[in-house]
Amino acid sequence: MNEFSDPKEASSWLKRGKILIHPTEGVWGLGCDAFNLKACQKINSLKKRENQKNFIILVPTISAALKCFEPISDEQGIFLNKIWPGHTTVIHHASKEIPSTLKALDNTIAVRVSNHLSLLNLLTTTNKPMVSTSANITKFPTPAVLVDVIKNFHDPDVAVYAHSNGSAKKPSAIVRLQTMEYIRE
Repeated sequence: MNEFSDPKEASSWLKRGKILIHPTEGVWGLGCDAFNLKACQKINSLKKRENQKNFIILVPTISAALKCFEPISDEQGIFLNKIWPGHTTVIHHASKEIPSTLKALDNTIAVRVSNHLSLLNLLTTTNKPMVSTSANITKFPTPAVLVDVIKNFHDPDVAVYAHSNGSAKKPSAIVRLQTMEYIRE
């Protein structure tokens, strides 16, 4: 399996429609170019996951996140500036530019601006939104050890962005921007 530590090499892999096992703030993730439908479907297939299940979109900056959303209020903008970058996923109405395959049935999208340095370097280099989901087979726990993740997803279209996970012990918090209420803390 290919391994990349250089964000330029990993970015090039993603731009070719491939999938990366990547670190996050706490658990290993599987990611690809958010606008590459074939790669998104491949992730679902590898995970044995329903195609209707939504992904989280990772972006490098708050301004990039805002492009994923319908316009927000000043109050919502202040709120986002308090929680991002960070280990919080925000759900809000998706902009018209977001493909329907990335939207939930209620026309929302889940977005995170990470503060995990190696992931942030990758996202900045790629300069495109990346879908992400936990690197586990559906209904099984996410392996804590990279070797076990690699065993689950050994495929010629999958490579590893070889950096460490952050220290978070639980999944990201999730908040609905419209109400600014947490669904998961």
